[in-house]
Parts: sequence; structure tokens; C-alpha cells
Amino acid sequence: MSKLRSLPVPALAVGAFALTVLLGLGGGPAAALWQQSATATMTVTANGSWPGPAITSITCSNIASQKEATLSVTVPLAPATLTYAALQADGSYGPTYSVATPIASTTTPGTITLTGVSQIVVDSGAATLLTVRVTATYTTDQTQASASYTLKVDSKNQKVYC
Repeated sequence: MSKLRSLPVPALAVGAFALTVLLGLGGGPAAALWQQSATATMTVTANGSWPGPAITSITCSNIASQKEATLSVTVPLAPATLTYAALQADGSYGPTYSVATPIASTTTPGTITLTGVSQIVVDSGAATLLTVRVTATYTTDQTQASASYTLKVDSKNQKVYC
């Protein structure tokens, strides 16, 4: 017994472990713990590009009275659909609106015309800034690309400007 007291703590722990395994108490879990290993395998396949080709640019222009703003959306690949939604006060996006005429080619930008009475502006309430997220959905694999643009709104005077 005096020899056990003189053993260092790690050696005592190894001795207790070996004794537990030899007596069969906890042998299964102890052996499993001793032989534990982990292997993970992951395979990634891509069907086209993901996410979809990024929106190249969003530019904005106003008419002189600032009662109408036009967002021009340029993409590297003509999308199947082009939609837009406004960022709400709670951080989510409101209803989605579709661009009536989708972009037919990469040389003709898609346009979104907004006025002080546009539904997306009215839905944003009395906000002075309107962040519009534009999403292009591509036909080939239904991937999407999004970009945002922030406009200024003067709801009292029904102005929307870049």
C-alpha cells in the first residue's frame, strides 16, 4: 500500500484504468474510448454556378422634380425573372414585386421605376430611406443573385430620389 501512495498521479490513473478494464467493469466503454476515431467525408457537386452570376450593377437616375427614380439593373446573363423588395424596419424584406419586362439580354438593363405612390414606397411607411433588394433568378439552375440600392424618400412631397 505504501508503494501506491508514492506513485505519481498520472501513473495512478493509468493503473486504475487498467484495473477497471481487467476486472471487466466498464471494459466496453473504456475500449471504445481508447479506440475512438472520427472520419468525415463530404462530396460537393455543382450544377452550373452557385450562387448565380452576380448582378453587375444597379444605377439610379431621377427626373428633374425627383418624383420618379429609375433603377437600372445590369446582369452578365439574362435572368428568367427579376424581382425586388423593400427592407422593412424589422430587418426582413416586404412583399416581392416583379419587373414587368424581364431582362432579355445582357446589353439591355432591366429597369424599375419608382414614384412616391409606388406600392413598394407606400408599404415602407414613413421611412426616409428605402433599401431595395433586386434579385435575378436564372433559368439554367434556378440560382439567384441579389444586390441592393438605397433611395431617399420624402413621403410628404411624394419624392423618391437617388
